[in-house]
Amino acid sequence: MTVAVLAACAAVIAYWVDTVLLDTDTFIAAVEPIVGDDAVRDEASDAITAAVIDVIDVRGLADVALAGTESSLVDEIVAAFETLVGETVSSAVNTNAFEDLWLTEMRVWHVKLVGAVKASDAEYAPDGTVVRVTLGPYIDLLAEQTESLFAQRLIMALVPDAVREMQVVVFDAELVENRLPLLRSLEAARPYLPWIAAFALLLALATAWRTSYAVLGTGAALSAGGAVAWMMVRAEAARVATLMQSAFSASHQNATAFAGTLFGPLETWLGYLALAGVLVMALGAVAVFRRR
Repeated sequence: MTVAVLAACAAVIAYWVDTVLLDTDTFIAAVEPIVGDDAVRDEASDAITAAVIDVIDVRGLADVALAGTESSLVDEIVAAFETLVGETVSSAVNTNAFEDLWLTEMRVWHVKLVGAVKASDAEYAPDGTVVRVTLGPYIDLLAEQTESLFAQRLIMALVPDAVREMQVVVFDAELVENRLPLLRSLEAARPYLPWIAAFALLLALATAWRTSYAVLGTGAALSAGGAVAWMMVRAEAARVATLMQSAFSASHQNATAFAGTLFGPLETWLGYLALAGVLVMALGAVAVFRRR
């Protein structure tokens, strides 16, 4: 009976993995609210701003170009430049183009995840939820918006191509790193789990001393197994929501919505499994009562 319950719960989870978790369109729909989160975009803006300021090194360039000038003037130029960078990058990040970039990178990552889960020999794995942006477009935008001819010349003439081609990681979260072996196992066993559950259940009923008691026990086991699996899934959904908050700085509402979109169907199906167990248990109880 234990084998039948475990196989039934695993079959439900494996079906969810195949039809929901590994469905790229569903995943992208779940992650879209995260893209629009103001705190998430602010963190991305900070990461890109810091990278642009670091690679351009305007203080070093100003020291060379304005040798012998008072340090206060250099400080003023650097401060004005950093403010300009921050405002320009923030403006670029809060555009639909950046949202499309992020969703495209997420889609690429998810396709890699699907391949890693379904690969028979585990030949490759996703490298985390990594979103990178190339600095070139941001440097060009910065040069276009600056009002200082001196700063514009510094940006366009002194920034090497190697710097323009640099990529900055603005998001990096390992959502499923520790779950990949389990997902592979579920995917490999998915076609066989319903048959294992059915065979084990029939065997338990056929060898039972009294069928009515066996039906009662089957219902109780299914109900308990479904309830335990439901609680475990709830805990996993909470873990993913917390990870989205810590890794992406997403709001609690959007992180919870992300987890709910992915795990909601599984919670519902496991709830149905537990309810089916209650109904079978009731049927067994009626059979026992009538027998007495």
